[in-house]
Amino acid sequence: MCNLARILSSVVIVLVASGVVAFAQPPLPIGPPPPFVNVSVPREPLNLGCLWASGSYQTGAEVKVHVIANCPYQIEASFRDLRYRRGGRITPQSWMVAINGQETSLAGRVVVAQSRHPTPPSGVDVKVALQVGAKDLTQCPAGPCEGTLVITVTAVP
Repeated sequence: MCNLARILSSVVIVLVASGVVAFAQPPLPIGPPPPFVNVSVPREPLNLGCLWASGSYQTGAEVKVHVIANCPYQIEASFRDLRYRRGGRITPQSWMVAINGQETSLAGRVVVAQSRHPTPPSGVDVKVALQVGAKDLTQCPAGPCEGTLVITVTAVP
């Protein structure tokens, strides 16, 4: 009987001790997930066409950017490393560029989308329309050009 009392008292002490330990640890806080923005663009080259006159936007193309975000975001578009395929850089002073109808330089960025809310789970498509023209064709050698369209996405606080 004495042994039974000793075992029961040990069990009660263990249960009380384990109960105290369980209640002494606060639950881990669950915060919001970190900002997330996923952007996908077509991988194939974008053909802007041919120029045949000076001083007007003669070529253009459109690309759709797919965005999935759990936070507000801003998307900017710009050109980088525009050059003649045969060699030689294209100077920003000789070309006219418009992105979504907003004039800019070859080195400039244009905001093409800005959202104050996250996207739906399926995401959204953002249109980026490009227009290019030569200010003076006599200053631009004939031939194909190539470069990079840069899409910059920023999470907005």
